[in-house]
This record gives sequence, C-alpha cells and structure tokens, in this order.
Amino acid sequence: MAFGWDYDVGEFAIAGDEGDPLVRLVLDHCGFDRRIEPLGAWGIAPGAADEHEQIEAASVAVDLLIAVGRRVANWHDPGQRSADVARHYRWLRSTEPFPDAAAVARAASAEAGARLAAAAVTDHSWTLTEDIARGRLLVEARRTLGGVEWMLATPAAKLDHYLGLVHHPQEGVLGVTDDYALWYAGQARRDFRVHTLRETVPPKPARTRVPAPAAAVQLPARLAQRPVHPAVAAPDARRR
Repeated sequence: MAFGWDYDVGEFAIAGDEGDPLVRLVLDHCGFDRRIEPLGAWGIAPGAADEHEQIEAASVAVDLLIAVGRRVANWHDPGQRSADVARHYRWLRSTEPFPDAAAVARAASAEAGARLAAAAVTDHSWTLTEDIARGRLLVEARRTLGGVEWMLATPAAKLDHYLGLVHHPQEGVLGVTDDYALWYAGQARRDFRVHTLRETVPPKPARTRVPAPAAAVQLPARLAQRPVHPAVAAPDARRR
C-alpha cells in the first residue's frame, strides 16, 4: 500500500493487491471508499472529512495494515520503510512544539541580522526583520518553497502566540500572513506541519513504482503539473 496526498483529491491510498480482503477491509473501515481514476487510488469522499480527519484516517489505516503484516509506503518517497510511514503520519497529527525550534530561531536570527547589515530589507519590513534579528520574535519552523520562505514564529515575551510570516528574499519583503489566538497554538503548529513542512511533490517517474508486485502509477497530468503552494491562511475563527 502506498499512501499519499494531493491538493485536489486529499489523502489517497494505492493498493498493490486489489484482491487482498484484509487490505480492502482496512480501507473501507477507514473511509477510503472513493475510487480516484486514472490515479488508480482510493480516497475519502469530499465533505466526509476535513484534512486533519483524513490524515487521522490514513494514520489509522497505516497502523492497521502494519499490524496485519502488510507493507506500507509513502507515495512521495517510496524508499521509506513501513515504520517511517507510521511515524510520518503521527508527526502530521502532532500539536507538540518543534524539537529543533531553538536551532531554527538562532539561524533565522543570524540571517535576519545579515540582511539588515546588508540593507537587503525594505523599509516596510525593517521592524519585523529587526524583531527576528534581536530575538524578540522567535522563528520556530520554516521552509522555502518556490523561492518564497514561509515561517511560523512566536514573540519571546508571549510564547504560544503564533504569527505566520512570509519572506520574499529577492525583494527583501517580510510580512505577517496570520495572527493565531493563544488557544490555537497547538493547532497552529500542526497546520504548519501539514500545510508547509510535509512533502507534497509527486515522485520522479523512475520512483513512482509502488512496492512490488504493483505496477508503476502516475498522477494525471493536471495533478502532476500542479504547482505546490502551502495553504497558510487560517479560517477567521482561528485568528485573533
């Protein structure tokens, strides 16, 4: 079984052996009962579950399949072991603080200081950049996609008050995209894992083969060519 995710179809599972009754039982139990063609996958019907509920369903399916002796894989990285896939879905469900947050904050602070020293910051972005450089705003997680850096940060004086940031290095522009309420702190971390840190790129053609004996499966052209952009905006109810 290979589990993956796409912006258009959500969580999906590709069965290496469609005739395996245990596989079919697990997929049905976890809500993967919608056929997705020509991907040849099983997904969850639109509206039946939100993105986090779909992740939970996939996580449960992965654990059940491992328990009954079936191999599972990450469709985006087929080389991962079954245990890696199970850990990946637990990580996606986690609301816990980022274990490398301190190191990320130090690196972001140093880089912000270097940009200030080089005057590579617009006037509008100067104060926010200085807050990061001086440690008043701690960047706990970040990722660059398509030349744009997305960050999740919290004020040093008010930890768990998260801000979503976007940085355009070429233009020297840094701005706030989201301001999360304190009660939403754990969910803000999980959202960032799901929307920004998780791998969503289709595997290269040479790596699209599901664990043997399944045949190679390609995404439809409209999905394979779809640019990857993180959905960083939170619903209004989650903002301050």
